Amino acid sequence: MKEEGLRILVVVENKKMQDYITSILHGEGYRVVATSTQNEGMHLLSQQQFDLIIADFLSSQVEGLKICKKVRENLLHSVPVILLLSDREYLTKAKVILGGADDYINADSLQEELLPRVKVNLWRVFRYHDINPLTKLPGISSFLKELRKRIDDNQPLSVSYTDIFKFKEFNDRYGFKKGDEVIKYTATLIENTLKELGSPSDFLAHLGGDNFIFISLPESVEIICRTIIENFDRNIPLFHTEEDRRKGYFIVKNRKGNLLKIPLLRISIGIVTNEYYSLFSCGQVIQIANELREYAQKFDKSIYIKERRRSCSF
Repeated sequence: MKEEGLRILVVVENKKMQDYITSILHGEGYRVVATSTQNEGMHLLSQQQFDLIIADFLSSQVEGLKICKKVRENLLHSVPVILLLSDREYLTKAKVILGGADDYINADSLQEELLPRVKVNLWRVFRYHDINPLTKLPGISSFLKELRKRIDDNQPLSVSYTDIFKFKEFNDRYGFKKGDEVIKYTATLIENTLKELGSPSDFLAHLGGDNFIFISLPESVEIICRTIIENFDRNIPLFHTEEDRRKGYFIVKNRKGNLLKIPLLRISIGIVTNEYYSLFSCGQVIQIANELREYAQKFDKSIYIKERRRSCSF
C-alpha cells in the first residue's frame, strides 16, 4: 500500500517528541500538521480533513480522550486515533480503547512502534472502506456492488476497463515513485473526463495497480474514451526522460538478462455495453471488457475497443 500524501494530525505537547514524530512521518511521505495544544488540535479538526490522528493520552495541554470524543461526535468514524501513553498500566490501556481510540503506543516504544502502528491503522481503514490509498477511488467491492445494481435496474449501461500497456516495465525502468505519479495522473485524467463529458451517474473505480474501470452511458462512452486517449498520449511522454521521448522507447533488462526495447506508455480500453444484448452478471461484464482490453493491447498505439456484437453466447 502507498500512503504518500496522506494527512496526519499530531497533537503532542512535548516539543521534542512532536518533532521526532513529525520527522519520521515526513520521511515516509506523509503530510503532517502538528500542534502542542488540544484547543488548536480541535480547531484544526474543524477546518481540515485528516486521515489519521496521533495525540497524547493525557498531558497538561492535551486530553486524548476528548479528541476521540470530538472525532466520533462529528461522525468521522473512519479516522483512526492513536494515543501516546506514558505508562504501561492495564487500566490506562483499557481507558484508551473504551474511550474511542483505535490504538495506542507507549512513549518508551515510540521508535519501534510508531510506523508499524500508523501503517496498520491506515491499512485497516482503507481495506474496510474499499478505498484505494493512492488514488482515493473506490475499489473492486464498491464497483461490483454498483454494477450489480445497474444490471438489476436494466438501464442503459457501458463499462470500460482500462490499463496501461507495459506499466510493469515502466516501474522497472523509472521506479515505483514515478509509477505512482503515472497512476495518480491517469486516475485524475479519467475522473476529470467523466465530469466533463459524462453524466452525474458515472462511476469510477481503481482495481489496483494500473487497472481502472468505469461505468457510463452508452451514448457518451466513445467520446469519453477518445478524450482520455488523446490527453493521455499528449501528456504521458512527460513522465519519461527526454532521451527516451526522443527515441520513442526505453530499455529494460528482463529476468534472463536480455535488454528489451519498451515503447512509451500507452493506454488500452475495452468497452462493453447493453445496447445490443442484456448483461446479466458482473462476471460476464468484466470478462467481456477484459477480453476487449487485452485485444486492444495488440495494437501499437493507445486505443479503445468496443463490443459491437449483436448477441453474446455467455
